Amino acid sequence: MLCKKNHVIVGLTTFHNEMLKISIPALGKLKQKFLLIIHNDNPTTNITKRDIRKLGYGGDLHIINSNENLGPLMAKVSVIKTADRLKLTDTWIVFNDDDDMLIDLNVPDVAAHNFAIIQNSITIKNRVLDLLRAMDEPDNYIIDNEHIILSKPNRKITGTLVQTKHLIGMADILLTISDALLDIERSLTYRVPVDMIMWSLLNTYVRSVDANAVPIYMDKINYIKTELDSCQMKYGKLQHPVRNADEHYKKLLSKYESAFHIAMDAAALRG
Repeated sequence: MLCKKNHVIVGLTTFHNEMLKISIPALGKLKQKFLLIIHNDNPTTNITKRDIRKLGYGGDLHIINSNENLGPLMAKVSVIKTADRLKLTDTWIVFNDDDDMLIDLNVPDVAAHNFAIIQNSITIKNRVLDLLRAMDEPDNYIIDNEHIILSKPNRKITGTLVQTKHLIGMADILLTISDALLDIERSLTYRVPVDMIMWSLLNTYVRSVDANAVPIYMDKINYIKTELDSCQMKYGKLQHPVRNADEHYKKLLSKYESAFHIAMDAAALRG
């Protein structure tokens, strides 16, 4: 397939497709070649290649228009399994949210045991002007820790290059417990911190298959996040726990880790 010449995959998940006006033009400006896999998690809309071309991206492209709303975690799993079906295992995947901008896709030469390349990100808060400037010129910002905040390093699954083979292994485990994960999500009054959960489960999986595997850090900014929405509710749930957020997230992560470990143990017994 023509996709096989790419060694990098950008996995972009979207629900409010209007946000693609932020992410797609930025991808169109990247000089590196890559395969863009879009998972449209909004079953009431349909994204076409023509739509994406009009937004400025002309590279290799694969679009998934989902018939149901999977949620942000399983939407990312869908991207991973698409790469698996396309037999693109010897690649890197970096996830891109539809309202964020990926501004650098250089992959350095790293050791085989470096399963991920962690970099830095900035977050745009408060001012639309800062977002418009970054959309025009990705390096047009001043970090002031009020309106533009630096995350150094960006320890999230989004914006981090990860070896595809490890993501596929993690995704296969997650698919076996999708119902249990859905039950956990339904029990919450706030949104699941998918970035944090997936990064933790990825590290758990990688350590189980390769004791020597470690991420490597590059001190450079490759990702711009936007956090301009001030509403407390999103998709019918609170953005964050009302109080003691760290404690809530710690307990939630423990539930996901427990379900994941049980599934890994079951897979080991089968295989």
